[in-house]
Amino acid sequence: MELTHVATPPDAVLERAVRAGPGELLWLGAQPFEVRCEPRQATGLLKIIAVAEGEGVIAQGGRRAILREGTFAWVQSDAPFELMMSRGRRLLLRLPLSAVQQRHPGVDLRTAVTRGEEHAGERVVAGLLRQILCESSSLSERDCMAAVGVVLEAIGMCGRAPEVPRARVERALADIELRLGDPALQPTDIARAQGVSRRYLDGVMAEQLGSSLATHIRRRRLERAASELSTRPDDAVSEVAARWGFRDASHFTRLFRGHFATTPAAYRRAALDGTGAGSGGRAGDTASRPRVSSATE
Repeated sequence: MELTHVATPPDAVLERAVRAGPGELLWLGAQPFEVRCEPRQATGLLKIIAVAEGEGVIAQGGRRAILREGTFAWVQSDAPFELMMSRGRRLLLRLPLSAVQQRHPGVDLRTAVTRGEEHAGERVVAGLLRQILCESSSLSERDCMAAVGVVLEAIGMCGRAPEVPRARVERALADIELRLGDPALQPTDIARAQGVSRRYLDGVMAEQLGSSLATHIRRRRLERAASELSTRPDDAVSEVAARWGFRDASHFTRLFRGHFATTPAAYRRAALDGTGAGSGGRAGDTASRPRVSSATE
C-alpha cells in the first residue's frame, strides 16, 4: 500500500482535475489502487469519495466503510486514513470543511460511513455525484463550478449528526424545572419542545436516569409540594396539592405517602416541629437533581 503525506490520490489514477469555486473535482481512473495517508500538515478539507462502478473500502477514525456503486463517504484530509479501490469509476470532491459546517450546521459529517443507501437526502446527493462523474467529458469548467455549488447546497439534505442522549436529558430536566409550576404540564409538552416523540424521550430518560418523563415530573412536583408544606403553614394541604398539579387531594395523599412514607399532614407537623422528615434534604427546591449518566459521552 502506497504511503502518502498529502491527502491526494496517486497521479497515475487521476484523469481530470478542475478547481471549481471553493472546491475541486477530481475524476479518478479505472485502475485499482491503495493509499495510506498520514498528513503532515493541516489543510482543513472535507473530501467526498463517490463510486459509480466497482467497490472500495475507506477507513478513518476507527470506522471502516464499504463503498459500493452509487454510494459515497466523507473523509477528512487532516486525519490519517486508508483507501482501497477496486477497478471502477469514482469521483473525489474536495471542499473546505469550515464552509460545509457553516453552511449546514448539524449535518452528520462522520467520516468512513457509507452514505447514499438508506437516507433519502443522501441518495439525492449520491445521484448528483454519480451524474457529475459520468458527465466528465461534457462538463466545462463553468459547469463544474455550478455543479460544486449544487452539491454544496444539497449536502444540507444529508442526515443529521447523531443526537447526544445526555444533552436531550439535560434539556428535558431544565424544561421541566422551568414549567413545573404549570398544573397543565404534560410529558408530551416536554418532548414536543424538542421535536421528538414522548416515546423516544421516555426511552432516553429511562436509559440515563432510570425513570420516565411522567415519573420525574411527578417526583419533582411532590418535592416542591413538600417544600411548601413546610414553608407555607397557612395554606391548606389541598391548596398546595392543586398548585403543583394534584387536583384530587386523596390521590395526592396516596402519592405523597408512597414517596415520603408519611402523609402530607404528618410531614408538615414534623417539618414545623423540626423533628421529622420535613427537615431532611429529600424535598424542596434545593433537592439534588438526578445525575445524568456520562456513559454515552
